[in-house]
Amino acid sequence: MKIVYLCEFSAGVDGVWNRVYNIAKHLAKRHEVFVFSSDIIKGSEGKAPEFEIKDGIKIYRFPVYFRLGENALWWNYEPKLLEIRPDIVHAHVFRHPHSTSAPKVARKVEARVFLTTHAPFVEHELRSKILNFAVSLYDQILARKVLNSYEKVIAIARWEIPKLLALACKKEKIVHIPNGIPEEFLNHTPKFLSKKKKTVLFLGRIAPIKNVELLLHGFKNFLDARGELDRNGGGVRLRLIGQMEKRYDSIILGLIKKLDLEGHVELPGPIYDLKKKILEVEKADIFVLTSKREASPQALIEAMSLGKIVLSSNTAGAREFIRDGENGFIFKDQEEFENKLRYVIGNYSKLSKISKSARESVSKLTWGRLAEEEEKLYKK
Repeated sequence: MKIVYLCEFSAGVDGVWNRVYNIAKHLAKRHEVFVFSSDIIKGSEGKAPEFEIKDGIKIYRFPVYFRLGENALWWNYEPKLLEIRPDIVHAHVFRHPHSTSAPKVARKVEARVFLTTHAPFVEHELRSKILNFAVSLYDQILARKVLNSYEKVIAIARWEIPKLLALACKKEKIVHIPNGIPEEFLNHTPKFLSKKKKTVLFLGRIAPIKNVELLLHGFKNFLDARGELDRNGGGVRLRLIGQMEKRYDSIILGLIKKLDLEGHVELPGPIYDLKKKILEVEKADIFVLTSKREASPQALIEAMSLGKIVLSSNTAGAREFIRDGENGFIFKDQEEFENKLRYVIGNYSKLSKISKSARESVSKLTWGRLAEEEEKLYKK
């Protein structure tokens, strides 16, 4: 089969691209796989190459001729798709220009067409008034027609299925296939070590949506309560690993300085190599996610697969995977974050059952298995 994936970005750190890449990489072993995207590198103003081949995936990137907000991009993929004439067109992210036009373009080459929504139902408070108005109009005028023009609509989280039904998507079209983890994570045996010096890890895009300010303020108060802030290094350190968004870096660096955390917070930058990423997670004792919203948090389930004790803000995505107090911890605000961090640090040696349960709860979510599920849909 010839398969074309459509997504906004195929360069930089992006959750949607992470899923597309990992599924496409597996299917490229037995099919001809293409990715079409904009030429923008997510999280920067840079431009990615017009064409490249990565792990057998042929990636074509197109210039953006109109942009509304950070992610609503208009780029013209149609001529290239008509030239390739794929058997399958699979668009990613509901309500975007490319996923709105995909069914119509796919019909021109008699391709079957699929959509993975990526749960775009949690951003209301984060959008501008103009964008919220545009979304409201879209849902009233286009949503029903667009959703039902796809052969199957893939939800990455169970919690979004009622929202799709509320938009009049036919129930028989909806399939749940969650995000996954690279098989390499499960090839490593979790190491639950009660070390004297603990490492708290944040791994992901360092951006306003991740609410790193809450993490820093909470960590500072935690250290104050332990009397560690005046001891350079102390017994607990925080590592913030990831690409720092432009214009957000000055805010975070300034806050670290203001809170006197320079000796307690490490910023090694982004990690793109999978082996190095796994090593960093393995070295950590506790994984923290403080996001304002998460649809299906990739870094969280990767940390759980290595048996890390995870603390996450109370997002829809976190609730999909964490049973509070059984395989991880959920907090609703900064005060509860501080309390649960204090509890985990103070009782770490007693939490091996939670570590084991975390790994078991996500052990079946490998990208290879999920790619096979999508492939079965294509072949039906």
